[in-house]
Amino acid sequence: MSISNRFTRSILSKAVALAATTLALNAYAEAETSTKSLAKTTVSSESSSEFKKEKVSNHKITTSLLDTAKTISVIDAKVLSNQGVTSLNDALRNVTGVSTFGAGEGGGGNVTTSDKITIRGFSANGNIYIDGIRDITGYSRDLFNTEQVEVSKGASSSITGKGSAGGTVNMVTKKATLDDFANVNALLDDADTKRLTADINTKLGDSNALRINGLVTDGGDPLDNGIETYQTLAIAPSIYHEFSERTNITADVLLMKQDNTPTLGLPYISEEAGAQIGMESPLNASLWDKFYGNKQRDFEEVNINVGTVVIEHQFSDTVSLVNQTRFASNDKKSVTARPMIHRTSYDRDTQKSTYANEYDAAYTLNIDSANTLFVNQFDVLANFATGSVDHNLVVGVELYQEEQKTYNLANDIVLENRYLPIDQPNPYQGYTGSIYRDGAPSEVEGTGAAIYALDTITFNEQWLLTVGARFEDYKAEGSAYQWKRVNDKWVRELKNGLAADSTFTSWNSALNYKPTEQSSIYVSFANSQDPAAGDMAFPRREAESELDPQESINFELGAKIDLFDGNLQLATAYFSTTKTVTDRNDKGETFLSGEQEATGFELSVNGMLNENFSILAGYTHQDTEVTKDFTPESVGNGLSAAPENSANIWLQYQQQALTLALGAQYSSGNTYWRRNTAYYETGSSTILQAMAAYQVTKALQVQFNVDNLTDEEYVTDYSARGHFRPGAPRVMKLSATYAF
Repeated sequence: MSISNRFTRSILSKAVALAATTLALNAYAEAETSTKSLAKTTVSSESSSEFKKEKVSNHKITTSLLDTAKTISVIDAKVLSNQGVTSLNDALRNVTGVSTFGAGEGGGGNVTTSDKITIRGFSANGNIYIDGIRDITGYSRDLFNTEQVEVSKGASSSITGKGSAGGTVNMVTKKATLDDFANVNALLDDADTKRLTADINTKLGDSNALRINGLVTDGGDPLDNGIETYQTLAIAPSIYHEFSERTNITADVLLMKQDNTPTLGLPYISEEAGAQIGMESPLNASLWDKFYGNKQRDFEEVNINVGTVVIEHQFSDTVSLVNQTRFASNDKKSVTARPMIHRTSYDRDTQKSTYANEYDAAYTLNIDSANTLFVNQFDVLANFATGSVDHNLVVGVELYQEEQKTYNLANDIVLENRYLPIDQPNPYQGYTGSIYRDGAPSEVEGTGAAIYALDTITFNEQWLLTVGARFEDYKAEGSAYQWKRVNDKWVRELKNGLAADSTFTSWNSALNYKPTEQSSIYVSFANSQDPAAGDMAFPRREAESELDPQESINFELGAKIDLFDGNLQLATAYFSTTKTVTDRNDKGETFLSGEQEATGFELSVNGMLNENFSILAGYTHQDTEVTKDFTPESVGNGLSAAPENSANIWLQYQQQALTLALGAQYSSGNTYWRRNTAYYETGSSTILQAMAAYQVTKALQVQFNVDNLTDEEYVTDYSARGHFRPGAPRVMKLSATYAF
């Protein structure tokens, strides 16, 4: 891994122009005034409120959440536990403006079993982080080793590096501390899930600690098809050693193995097809509990290995360093059915299709990939003053290397019956043939280096300015399979020697005005850079690899206020994100001339209303559209996976040993755009949750959760390949936690 000369020269030659706008509003007349000075050091993440955190875990953000000029949502361990949440996808239902609908930025419409996330209409699949370091892709994340989930919205490449316009997701792991505690949790539900977790932390002398989190889970058949199942075995040890009061080291390891029989979904029946075969669209609800795969053929195997070392040293009361090093690998191999209705004919003149009342059981989604990731971040944190102005400065260097090897997993399987009646799937039918690797794999190696500086400047009690810049060099080299026409047929051909090289600058600037110590009004600007092959896949057209990164610029105007002695925070923000994307003219030439836009506003409230009631709630309204495109018909189209309105609430009551809660998530619906048409719309949904927990003894708690309380039928995902994924029906969970 090396830093190119061009990157070195760019560091010396480039500068970022930062702009700040002064905003004075006379709101919050009821807020309490104070003459206390602003904090000059990093803020503790501890909170006086159960649902309200004071700060995110990322040390690059030195301000409290109140004074951070971004929309950030934090779902802490208590909320995750009370909701019975076990996966990242389920945790994100607490954050409005976030969707797990699979089409994502740029379309594609492929339902997979890996996490798929869009934020404000833009894909964030490659912007999932663990403890501030980009996570390896290609799996569904379990939360057994997660302390809290943080969602930061808007462009933020100056903090996180190359990536999405919409925002980032950061999972904070459970780390060893100088304390003694342990608990075991057992969970059963009527989707046949059996789950056991353990969290054990012990002191080993005065300066050492060991923490071990473990997971065993089996089952998980929410659609009640009798075949779908998920098995996970994982262990995550963490070791902490304190060399002195000023120096410590933490080493974490995650080892996870998944062995699943998943389903990608059910055959999608369009209105056109449904009219011919006498069936409702997307499929008669009475058939949602059928398995349309093949139990003998379908499988998924995933192995995750992650190792992280963090060294912290405090030179003085005002200067410290943090060095983080991570190595991760992910191997995934799977064959899963893509059931679709049998189209028997198509008339090109009338563009009409003829369908049979049967589905095609032969199509599959095959994945055979291996990923590795190495990252090293070296940060220096300094608090100092220049005259009467205080600075919280973070200066850092990041080096990283990613590799992805993808095999073409083919099969010559012949089913006993390829076409089966839609209402009579046969997941047990036999077949001949085998699954095998076909040809050489495609390989992509991405290397990057970045240097950055982030500064929070405190002028006085009322005014804060946050600025930052990151200079980054990214290069991808390798091969990819591309389609080539040979003898009037399209064939896949492995093309070697592909490359993409980008050097780019990311920046952010924000101005905060504090009418009182408990309130903040801010305006912020930031950008994100998305280089070619930044997602470890070369563009379909080689010319696209030579283009500059796709850039997004985010504007946000917001206000936050803490009430009830700091136990409750209200926040609101208006946002506008514009992204320049690739576009093609009628000659097939590619340019950076397309544009997509997302605008809207958000409201949120989280914390304690009083000593008995806590609340976590939010609302997002967003309008997304294609604003520039070579094809005039595309202008005005929306972005996929961007519901216009979304809302959530989790209201909890606690009285001594008893805890009760009620929650709801509303979405106006996701749309998949294809060929300038709203090709598929999920429709709106309102999902209710309920929880009751009782502390039987000091050590034992029992908890009962009900998800989808009203048993609403809704769709969570759709694929252009012709299948869709229903949401889970009502699921009841019973769990017990024993602490010792």
